[in-house]
Amino acid sequence: MATIVLAGGGTGGHVYPALAIGDELIRRGHQVLYYGDPDRLEGRVAPQKGYTFRPVSALQYPRGGLLGKIRFGFGLIRAVLATRGPLKQDGVDAVLGVGGYISAPPVLAAWTLGRGAAIHEANVVPGLANQLCARVSRLILLTYERTRDRMPGGAPKHLVGVPVNPRIMEGDRAQAAAKYGLDPEKTTVLFVGGSLGAQKLNELAVAFAKDPAREVQVLHLCGPRYHEEVKAALGEVPPGVSLRDYEDRMADAYAMADLVVARSGSSTLGELCAVGKPSLLVPSPNVTENHQEENARGLESAGAAEVLVEQGWDLAAAVERVRALVSDREKLRAMGEAARSQARLDAAERAADLVEQVVLGGK
Repeated sequence: MATIVLAGGGTGGHVYPALAIGDELIRRGHQVLYYGDPDRLEGRVAPQKGYTFRPVSALQYPRGGLLGKIRFGFGLIRAVLATRGPLKQDGVDAVLGVGGYISAPPVLAAWTLGRGAAIHEANVVPGLANQLCARVSRLILLTYERTRDRMPGGAPKHLVGVPVNPRIMEGDRAQAAAKYGLDPEKTTVLFVGGSLGAQKLNELAVAFAKDPAREVQVLHLCGPRYHEEVKAALGEVPPGVSLRDYEDRMADAYAMADLVVARSGSSTLGELCAVGKPSLLVPSPNVTENHQEENARGLESAGAAEVLVEQGWDLAAAVERVRALVSDREKLRAMGEAARSQARLDAAERAADLVEQVVLGGK
């Protein structure tokens, strides 16, 4: 059996697929550790899941300015050199980078040590860290076929989808309703802005919750950093509304939802397909090459989602869009079936197979 490092993070779109693959590798008898930023999502979630966690120091790539890029280059070299020691001490055989700037030092350090390196790209448009690491990787795992020609490097590229934890499908609506203080018999809209929250989505959720014409329930996961702001904007919580800052067990939130209004990170889309939920997707405009909209358009073309972009945002029109969609029960049913048809429930197993076969060589 081998010792494997998962590297990367920053958002749930990187962390949760990594942990799904890690759980499968552990099930097969491998030792799996997590290297990442202790101050970001992975630094909290990975230890909670029982993973040994190693902190990595790295600079985020600057979007402009020659001096900043020179500093980044030297900082990356220092981070790679600093990561070599822990990799050797842990007896690491391979590193799987999952994106986010923090993934680059462990992957590059593994390459300099002659250890196996691989990456998983969760989005249509590959991130900068994965574009760099692809050049030294033995294996490139893809979520979307459209990413293949955008990913550099000569390593074999395999389409596996985005891994999700199978426990995401274990939610029970009655238990979830009791947890959130909602009625299990009433239609419910779930608003969720990803692991970090999203201001525009929160504005929409508050406006919809306070809409006097609203006839359905609202479950709003606003993100920890927005919690106080959202509470103040909401005022006295209206009947049929449940506000949470964060949810570690998304299976419950999805079980409660008849419609999901969410960002369109690849991890979220993978979960929506796994649980077969219709969605109104609001892509984040603050991501590399607008990749969230590309993610969302793919699900929209399959009939599983509708897309609402922030450009030219009109809050009243957005509220009406949610109201119209959630009131069309037949459309919601068809969208849910279309979402389920897009699910790749074996993605974690496929990824683990390929890591064993290509990177570890059967070790």
